[in-house]
Amino acid sequence: MQSIHKPLRSNSYSVPCELCSIGSLCIPLLLNDKLGTVLDRKKSYLKDEILVSKNTEFTRFYIIHSGAVKTYITTADNNEQINGFYLPGDIVGLDCISTKKYNNNIKALTDTSVCELKYEELMSLIEINKNVRDLVFKLLSNDIYNYQKLVLCYSQYKADERLAIFIHSLYLRYEQRGHSSLNIKLAMSRADIANYLGLTIETVSRSLSKFQEKNILSARGKYIVIKNLNALIDLGN
Repeated sequence: MQSIHKPLRSNSYSVPCELCSIGSLCIPLLLNDKLGTVLDRKKSYLKDEILVSKNTEFTRFYIIHSGAVKTYITTADNNEQINGFYLPGDIVGLDCISTKKYNNNIKALTDTSVCELKYEELMSLIEINKNVRDLVFKLLSNDIYNYQKLVLCYSQYKADERLAIFIHSLYLRYEQRGHSSLNIKLAMSRADIANYLGLTIETVSRSLSKFQEKNILSARGKYIVIKNLNALIDLGN
């Protein structure tokens, strides 16, 4: 029997401009009504390349076109503490508006393409375009909400629940970008997932094994196939 869910193809790690987080309000396009202006803003980064380092002067946002990035700080013992993963369509840098500097290191998880947007350009549009202003408030609100969920995840949920919530959140984020497949290719390593969720790699592996035994999903390398979406959701409730 043919599956009704399309597989996640390699080009599913990109997003067309109309499906990114700013949607039809392509701010670079609003600044200059030419597609070439948008294309000129795109830059490519190799896997593990640093886009910008913590405490650098904040000058621009990064809108992920393809690939993925993580944001992290370096702790006193020279380890990473990851606090965010950004996928195609996400905008990175909203947390820098108040501090005027990048609060995190931003590193490419895979070969990644971004669309750069200067801070001054966005501020000028906010002053004259209500739709852009509303969009920025919405994105800021989403960032606050996601941070609250992460804090709750650390303080209230067990390991299996944290991982279930994380996998379901990835599914929802790709679904919002037009990728309805239950097949997910993880851009991040299991070590990065463990770091982000406050777990050990061994705990993440054990939880994945439990999910497979219960036929909730299958996991092989960076590929996850959700077999029972409702059961996955129930685990995180």
